[in-house]
Amino acid sequence: MSRISSNHKIFLAGLLAAQPLFAADNNIQGHIGGLSQASQSVGNVPGNRANADLFFDYHKNNTTTYSKDLDRRFTMSALVNDQSLTMYSIQEAYIGGNITSKDSVKFGRQIIPWSSVDHTWGFGKLNNRKNFNSFEPGQEGLLGLMYERKSTNGMRYRAFVSGLYVPEMNPGLDINSKDKTITSRNPWATPPARTTVLEGRDVAIQYNVKQPNPSDVIYRYTVGGNIGWENKHWAFDNFFIRKPENQISTQVNVLYNTGDDVVKAFITPQFYYHDVYGSNLKYRNGDLEMYVSGIAIRPNTFPDGNRDATTYTEIKTEKRREDYMGGGISKINDLYGMGLNYVARLSPFNRERDSLAVDPRWNQALNIFLLRNFKRDYRVSADFKYDMLTTDRLAMLRFGYNATKSMTLNFGVNMIGTPTNGKSYWSPYTNNDAVYGGLRYIF
Repeated sequence: MSRISSNHKIFLAGLLAAQPLFAADNNIQGHIGGLSQASQSVGNVPGNRANADLFFDYHKNNTTTYSKDLDRRFTMSALVNDQSLTMYSIQEAYIGGNITSKDSVKFGRQIIPWSSVDHTWGFGKLNNRKNFNSFEPGQEGLLGLMYERKSTNGMRYRAFVSGLYVPEMNPGLDINSKDKTITSRNPWATPPARTTVLEGRDVAIQYNVKQPNPSDVIYRYTVGGNIGWENKHWAFDNFFIRKPENQISTQVNVLYNTGDDVVKAFITPQFYYHDVYGSNLKYRNGDLEMYVSGIAIRPNTFPDGNRDATTYTEIKTEKRREDYMGGGISKINDLYGMGLNYVARLSPFNRERDSLAVDPRWNQALNIFLLRNFKRDYRVSADFKYDMLTTDRLAMLRFGYNATKSMTLNFGVNMIGTPTNGKSYWSPYTNNDAVYGGLRYIF
């Protein structure tokens, strides 16, 4: 079994010392703890063997003279893996309240709940993703101002504006400008190739990365709107938003002369915009929910791919429009939960013809999940995703036991199956399986 490193121990000790402060506030909840691989023969990949993690959520509503139901929230996560890589994620950090009985505003980092299919399948086209691991990508909000108006006839109008941009930060890459290398300590990242084969021999690749000025990154606008209608059971809405792409793109050029010992790759980060729009139809009745959701992604820029650069470095730079339609049904309560989700890619993609573009995350996929709580002490859950086009499979099995009111033992299995030809989005991560156990302190 993998051991927790000294970095993990320091991380956990500092957090445990703060627990009396957390426990005194009912508006705060979360957990701290760690997980470790229980089998050296499964998922023995650096960065996937052990971790220490924190989840912290502060959420408080107040009533003041100026605004009823003043809403304040701060939600963050942190994780340290066995490669001493520390990842952070601020999912939400906002303050808001009602201006009138019909109008409300919210300012800060906030998850925009405008696309069920994007959220369910982790595409990361509307909101950012936490991305500590790809089994559960999670969501991070956008930074800006949200205005909402609810009419008595059920109509609802929302607008979001921002002049600041925060791209996805996880999983990150380690850029060494001195050694001219790009690596990663996160098993869910895909660093470019270290070497390539030229003239019948392995040739090293040197990466020269042009670092952008911070002002060129963060000062970018977002503008979007949502119009919908809802009553006790039904909700329908349409949305449109123009925003920077959540993932940073790159321009790659390579230089190689016959007989050289290295290939020189020159990488320039690019920050493109895209238009995202879609619709959602939901039905809710108690703990039963059904939805149908569609989303379309239209890049504002379609950079030409560089075949030599992709062949040498394995960095794919071309873009394609994307369209997805999905739906699902779920029933979740304190005792049990179950659900079924489906998504279909409607936009064309041919892996041979579109070899310079990144593979779609999901194409024609089915998701089934089950969970059961037993007398507040035990819980088990299972989640299975299967892409019927590529045969990618992701499965999560979990068991939890509440040893005390604030201490939980966790055991689980994460499994990935990919096509034998290695041609799918999930193929690079086929060894990221895990059989794990761990302990968490709940506050």
